[in-house]
Amino acid sequence: MPLPRPECRDLWGRTLHYADWGLGKVENTSNLIAGALVFALMLLGVAQILLRTVWNSPILGYIDIVEIGMVGFAVLSIAYVQRLGGHVRMELVITKLKGRALWSVELLGSVLTGFIVFVLIPASYAHFKRAFDFGDSTIDIELVTWPAKLVVPVALAILFVRVVLQFAGYLRMFCNPNLDPVGIPTLQSSAERAREEIDLARDVNA
Repeated sequence: MPLPRPECRDLWGRTLHYADWGLGKVENTSNLIAGALVFALMLLGVAQILLRTVWNSPILGYIDIVEIGMVGFAVLSIAYVQRLGGHVRMELVITKLKGRALWSVELLGSVLTGFIVFVLIPASYAHFKRAFDFGDSTIDIELVTWPAKLVVPVALAILFVRVVLQFAGYLRMFCNPNLDPVGIPTLQSSAERAREEIDLARDVNA
């Protein structure tokens, strides 16, 4: 699949465009895996209810399977959501800012986010390493837990790359607010977001 041609003319913007495109492929894949896990656990839940209610024969280790599976869909989508700007944050003040004031606040936010994620990556990896070395497993059917624990630092690493890319995008806009945003989520007001959701609902029902 060929790379999409960037609309921006500056080298910084083109580099961000291609980096955003490549990282987006990774984020889409991890988000797809998270969605598949949610769907699989939903089917498992339905099967558990039917087997317990109709035949009084619940799935062996159902709780253990859910505990392992829910780790994936809890963390694999966070970089994808970060890319879209879909995470929860206070935008009452940010939506009032324009130009360099806005981009400086976004820069500060990306620095703080990156620092927190950077601290969490080695801590979560150490948690995985302990589980791997000690052969940690669930209580009921003794499923090994290290694959689920490995997912956490991997997902956080993807998120960290996304935050670094967004930092570069915000820095580019801070240097020249007249450029088109690349590699960063566009900030929408509540009215614009509501209008977009209404248009999307109309398209679905049409």
